Amino acid sequence: MSPRGQVAVRAARPEDWLAVQSLLRELDELHAELVPAYFRPATRTERDWRTLLGDSTALVLVALDDVERPVGFLSLRVYDTPADPTMVPRRRGHVETLVVSASQRRRGIGRRLLAAAADWARARGATEMVLTTWVGNAEADAFYEKLGYRVLSRVLHAQL
Repeated sequence: MSPRGQVAVRAARPEDWLAVQSLLRELDELHAELVPAYFRPATRTERDWRTLLGDSTALVLVALDDVERPVGFLSLRVYDTPADPTMVPRRRGHVETLVVSASQRRRGIGRRLLAAAADWARARGATEMVLTTWVGNAEADAFYEKLGYRVLSRVLHAQL
């Protein structure tokens, strides 16, 4: 058990599913609100959770509050740049999902999850971390910028 007010980070377990499902619902609802043309709230399945946990190429972490309830979740994979003569070869840690319960934000939980993920990626030869935020998510943008993340590219789109 973590000391009162402290957050522990550990590998996710099958029994974390219900708490993580709730965290993912918060994230899905936010994305559906920000970019409804791309996202909609959906019910994620325990089968998908177990598949993710069994994926040897993925890191799946939870952050636990002082009663060991998951209040944060992160998933990450390590990728190499494509075999293209115009690209500098490098290995990247790609944060696929990071969410902290709205009631638990601004307590260092996201920072702790990202630090653990960076350590894991570094141990696997990654030289940088990358992630995506969506337009309108100013809170996430400010959080990542404070941690030293900078815009690497922009994705543009046009309706047809």
